[in-house]
Amino acid sequence: MSELSQASEGKIYSLAICISNIEERVKEMYNTVTDTSWLKPLDIVDELTYSARSQPTIDKVVNEILNNVQSELSEEFGEYMISDTALSTLHEYLKHFRLPLAELIKEKISGNPGFDFHSEATEAVITFGEAKYSGVGNAHGRALKQINEFILAKKDTQELSDLRNFVSETAIQNATKGIRSYCAAFSVVSDEPLKIMQNALNSVHLNDLLQFEAIYLIGVKVNA
Repeated sequence: MSELSQASEGKIYSLAICISNIEERVKEMYNTVTDTSWLKPLDIVDELTYSARSQPTIDKVVNEILNNVQSELSEEFGEYMISDTALSTLHEYLKHFRLPLAELIKEKISGNPGFDFHSEATEAVITFGEAKYSGVGNAHGRALKQINEFILAKKDTQELSDLRNFVSETAIQNATKGIRSYCAAFSVVSDEPLKIMQNALNSVHLNDLLQFEAIYLIGVKVNA
């Protein structure tokens, strides 16, 4: 971050991912969303609570979204795909611990106004992620702008009571002190994805995030 602001001490990670097989990606997403093993470490009360919360959303995602993927991707499926791909990327390449998608642990059935996904970095810092998808344009500006709006509205702080059930106590304590990271995950439609990733780095919406521990920019291009 110091290259963009001398007073900043954090890091920016920029990763471009290409999906070459949508059918395979849908299968992976199906396996992820229907895997409820994340409930097992919880105590009996929390297990029952989150099981009851998550089941309607699991049913909706499977029956209404994943089972109806067409060659023309819908925005709703696209944002689930971007969220899941971002979590997989953070886990595989940066060793983050991935949490269940946010809609599985909230009370409302899909469409929750808040961050789309979360992970915990090896430094015990929670990453709050926002996913944006567009079939006709690059969505990095929308994702970064939404993150800033959510921070101003304290959406991240509102989520801590749920997140503490899935991350380490150190990560929660860090979050209460303002030690947090953010991930903007977005679709890329350009044939020059690296140029789009550079545009994201140059975005005016990035400036307000330079005070935090890390920023993750994950661009997802579909070649399928």
